[in-house]
Amino acid sequence: MATPMHADNMKDFDPITFSVIRNRFEAIGQEMTLAMEKTAWTSIIALARDYSCMIYDAHESGPRQVTMGDCLPIHCNSIRTLLMEVVNAFGDDIHDGDVYMSNDPYGGNTHMPDLVTAQPVFVDGKAVFWTVARGHQQDTGAIEASSIVPSAKSIFQEGIVIPPTKLIDRGRERHDIIELYLANVRYRDALHGDLRAQLGACGVARRALIGLCEQYGRDEVVRYSDGLMDYADQRASDEFRKIPDGVYEGETWSDTDGAGATDVPIRVKITKKDADIHVHYSGGPPSTGSFNATYAVMMATATTPFCYYIDPDIPQNHGVLQHITADADDNTICKAKWPAATGGATVTPSDPMHEVINIAMAQVIPDLVPAGGAHCSHGPNFSGTDPRNGEEFGTMLFNSSGGQGAAKGADGWPRFATISGMGGLRSAPVEEIELFYPIRVEQNEVETDAMGAGQWIGGPGVRTRYRPIDCGMDWHGVGEGLKNPPHGVNGGTMSPGGGIFIEHADGSRTFTSSAGYAPIKEGEVWEGVSPGGGGWGNPLDRDPELVRSDLRDEWISEETARDIFGVIVADDLERTLDAAATEARRSELRKTPRPMIEPITPAAGTWTARNMRDGDKYLEAPTARDFEEQAN
Repeated sequence: MATPMHADNMKDFDPITFSVIRNRFEAIGQEMTLAMEKTAWTSIIALARDYSCMIYDAHESGPRQVTMGDCLPIHCNSIRTLLMEVVNAFGDDIHDGDVYMSNDPYGGNTHMPDLVTAQPVFVDGKAVFWTVARGHQQDTGAIEASSIVPSAKSIFQEGIVIPPTKLIDRGRERHDIIELYLANVRYRDALHGDLRAQLGACGVARRALIGLCEQYGRDEVVRYSDGLMDYADQRASDEFRKIPDGVYEGETWSDTDGAGATDVPIRVKITKKDADIHVHYSGGPPSTGSFNATYAVMMATATTPFCYYIDPDIPQNHGVLQHITADADDNTICKAKWPAATGGATVTPSDPMHEVINIAMAQVIPDLVPAGGAHCSHGPNFSGTDPRNGEEFGTMLFNSSGGQGAAKGADGWPRFATISGMGGLRSAPVEEIELFYPIRVEQNEVETDAMGAGQWIGGPGVRTRYRPIDCGMDWHGVGEGLKNPPHGVNGGTMSPGGGIFIEHADGSRTFTSSAGYAPIKEGEVWEGVSPGGGGWGNPLDRDPELVRSDLRDEWISEETARDIFGVIVADDLERTLDAAATEARRSELRKTPRPMIEPITPAAGTWTARNMRDGDKYLEAPTARDFEEQAN
């Protein structure tokens, strides 16, 4: 696709060459991404795609984002802080053939499970680019067999912390560093394979960038790279100036801090002036568990919404990101203080920190702002011993994830997974889950009435059942958004939320929050219904034929069609629309106005309360002790 050239500062660039080099950068990022996916060993990277690959330059002011592959925004919009730590740590001791690694959440990283490998690209003796891969590790050597332990009290319970470290020195691997890392994690072989995949991805991009420089000349490629950022800068500036100047505020709530506190407030104050935006977070007290935001997470959540308010053709590079700054009140859940645990940071409080920006901006640019999307409430981490071979296993699955929020002109899609990933995470194929792990996926289907209603509806939530086969397994859960579900915008309704429970062998059930630990014994089942996305626009403005179709396909119930959408249908196979009755019903319902944002109070989710039966128990942020006491 050709890139339009219209700015005066772009007149010195050949438009064809500019477009070709732009697309070459993006193609190299995609090649890097595929190399990592196809060679990774663990399900969380190879199947669920919880990783990102990026290209940065080696500018004298510090590395700047040139392009990203098919990335997760929480990863790519925050990597500069970590690369700056590498540059500051090694200074003049950065050489051709080096590769660096780090996972330090207080050294520019998102959270400890996101291991980063970064390789400088030298051409004719000069560093001109960086290739970067960031992948969520299945294990970090934490106190429990999970890469995220919600109840962790400090980073010392979360595993091995790796500050900026030279992993390969001028082409020679430092085997001592590799052994040090692998000696501190579970699933040694699998994580060694993932590390090799990251190194391979960086190497693939390095070779391609060197080839690009050989074709066009090193300095010319750097000049066009700078021009690409200037181009993004100008186009983003034009788009941001369309947003009225002002101060905009919003508030939302997180279900949990991972350690028992509930309905934790998260607030934002956004100052928009000319083409620049400043985001200031405040909120509840710091988590006593692992749900605290790092600096990198704070920056990523602040920038991402503004990237999708603008034309999607604008390159997502430093030219856009430089317009957005962020900070947060000290000693809040929005800004971690060492040595607080931060394992959950990339989803909680990241998801509500991202969402609160949309809540604030809906009051001024509602046509550009989507409704709330599902948070990472249904990404269970299962671990145990495989009876087929006696080996330990661990996997994190996103098959049971919730739906995306609707936007003006578009319904949300199912299985969105998490706001911080913006739909980039994938469901693992059921056949592969059951082949690789002693787990049976008994159910994975759309849940009726599991989304917000509107002129455009949210993506539905799903109901999922996982059963261990011939063994027990442990569940570690992370996230929130069940009790404080995805919100509706511009008259759309909120999602009803969702829930999680363990179905015991005798048929009794123990419900839990999305964060916590539970043993799943042989004969028991983990079951969850994830929240759908929020609705956008008044449900009474939805095309009645679309409502009829949703009802026929059992995405919504007849009660919802009648009482929320005001649509009346015949009791036949196709649920034929009764146009006259629908018009009358809608006229009656329009007498009650709809709010701009719903909900406006915490703990508004209804799913768990409606689905608990007599005798069911509920545990908030459960630990092993809770189940020991229950057994007694």
